Amino acid sequence: MADIAALKDLLNSNVVSVCKLLLPGGEEKSNEYRCASIDGGKGQSLGVHLKGAKAGVWADFNGGEGGDLVDLWRKAKGMSLSEALNDIRKYFGVEDPKIKVQTKSYRRPSRPACITPSGLVRDYLTEVRNIPEASIHAYKIAEKGDRIIFPFLSPSGELKLVKSRKAADGEKPVPTEKDCEPCLFGWQAIDPDAREVTICEGELDAPSLHSYGFPALSVPFGGGKGAKQQWIENEFEEMQRFERIYLALDNDKPGREAAEEIAERLGRHRCYVVKLPFKDANECRMEGVSQEDIAAAFDAAESLDPKGLRQPMELLDDVIGIFYPEPGQHVGYETPYWKLKGKLRFQPGDTTVWTGATGAGKSQVWSDCAVDWIKQGSRVCIASLEMKGKWTLARMVRQITGSSEPTKKFIKAGLMEVTGGLIIYDHVGKSKIGDLLAIFEYCRAKYGCDQFVVDSLMRLGLSADDYAGQEKAMYELVNWTADRPVHSHLVAHARKGGSASGAPESEDIKGGMEIGGNASNIISIWRNRKREDELNFGERDGEALTNAEMDELRKKPGVILNVAKQRNGDYEGKIGLWFDQQSYRYYCESNFNPLSRIYIRPSEVPEFNAADESALS
Repeated sequence: MADIAALKDLLNSNVVSVCKLLLPGGEEKSNEYRCASIDGGKGQSLGVHLKGAKAGVWADFNGGEGGDLVDLWRKAKGMSLSEALNDIRKYFGVEDPKIKVQTKSYRRPSRPACITPSGLVRDYLTEVRNIPEASIHAYKIAEKGDRIIFPFLSPSGELKLVKSRKAADGEKPVPTEKDCEPCLFGWQAIDPDAREVTICEGELDAPSLHSYGFPALSVPFGGGKGAKQQWIENEFEEMQRFERIYLALDNDKPGREAAEEIAERLGRHRCYVVKLPFKDANECRMEGVSQEDIAAAFDAAESLDPKGLRQPMELLDDVIGIFYPEPGQHVGYETPYWKLKGKLRFQPGDTTVWTGATGAGKSQVWSDCAVDWIKQGSRVCIASLEMKGKWTLARMVRQITGSSEPTKKFIKAGLMEVTGGLIIYDHVGKSKIGDLLAIFEYCRAKYGCDQFVVDSLMRLGLSADDYAGQEKAMYELVNWTADRPVHSHLVAHARKGGSASGAPESEDIKGGMEIGGNASNIISIWRNRKREDELNFGERDGEALTNAEMDELRKKPGVILNVAKQRNGDYEGKIGLWFDQQSYRYYCESNFNPLSRIYIRPSEVPEFNAADESALS
């Protein structure tokens, strides 16, 4: 991703051309670029290092300014830091992918009738919590009766969220209104050109850190992971400008979980964990910790170790969790098919290959699962390279609503049901695996996607006999997935002929053997077309079928789902599925009830059409 660290590397790698662009009229002399001033021209007063560890470092000996090439770009063009970074991205053509996403609509809170702290609130903040008034004012903390008001402002000053709490110990800040945007608290105290920032875990910790000389932003909903850190999606672009992000979160399990997720999504290369002398920054203020001690804690901040470096006992809780998962512990997403309940899970770090003959229904089955994954709490990114996004969504609307002819309002309600949990990469055609993974990385970081679907292998720009290329693409997908808390799904066609028993096996995947060999799971889909023909035409081998024979046919599954491989699970086997043409869903019994899997009912849609309800009955 094109954050400030990546842009610095690009600038330093092209230091000579950047100098000529920003400082025209200067000249190269030995290992430096020399010019008259920040405006360029012939002279010696400003020098830029061109080689070695100091490449890109500059100093204007007359003006007394200096810095790196980001600073030079900003000064030479008279831009703010954010403007300069965007301009650098355009210059190198490395803008982040522009993914069209229908995000949740947030309401803007009404501006509270409050005043600058002057009474009870001021006394509580300054005397009990030991926060200096200068820091209170920097964060525009206000007073309303006996309540403290915390305004969550955007960098441009727009009010996005308001939280309040009583000026009393034991109280926690709560939003004053529902459905407001999750965002960081404290932008009003951050220099717009700052390249370092601290993230903490409480609205009182931010001004506390500010008083120590470390202006901070507070997460809106405390420690923990998942939905707790939903703010990342809304603040992602703004956070791109920080070269170093200090994580001074609470020294407890939720704080550590939050630090891990924030670093994972914003970039481990620029995140550093600060271990404060006490649980949080405000407790440090109350305990009288000196500024020197806090500065020492920041100097000792550590980066998070790359994943994979572990001592056995560090994995104790994870191993126990396999045998005894805690309630709510994420151990993978399941299919909506009760016969596979507890037997097949799509776990983080694993890659699943879906295979089957053309038209067998493999894409419809994973789509049926994807709708249910979203209801389970997953955020899914789909790259259906064989089908326009509108057709992918049309199929999912039928699976969500259970209706083959939903009304316009029912369609809208169906799409809103998955908005926030589904990202569509709307591109049909070939896409190199590296380009696709760049899109996935962006969606993982910004939107928190934890499942990714590639449909299909044949659209990755590889010929059918390019086994080496297929192996390389599979390795890239598997390695990318294994390094992140995500699960990837790859659709691959089966060889013609396939297994004599119907559902394809691992060795029936079309292409190089490494495709199935490197997959964590292999799921194959087989469609019984002979059964379909006999039911449609009511005859077998030219002879009419009796009603009893037709009933027996209906009791036989029309689709076989074969779990041909599951590396991190005990179950491998086949289950029968019955396809419902109206909803495009699959069920585990012949006498299925469509109402048993309702994601949204027409009666829940304002002014719904009665035809929607009757279509489900």
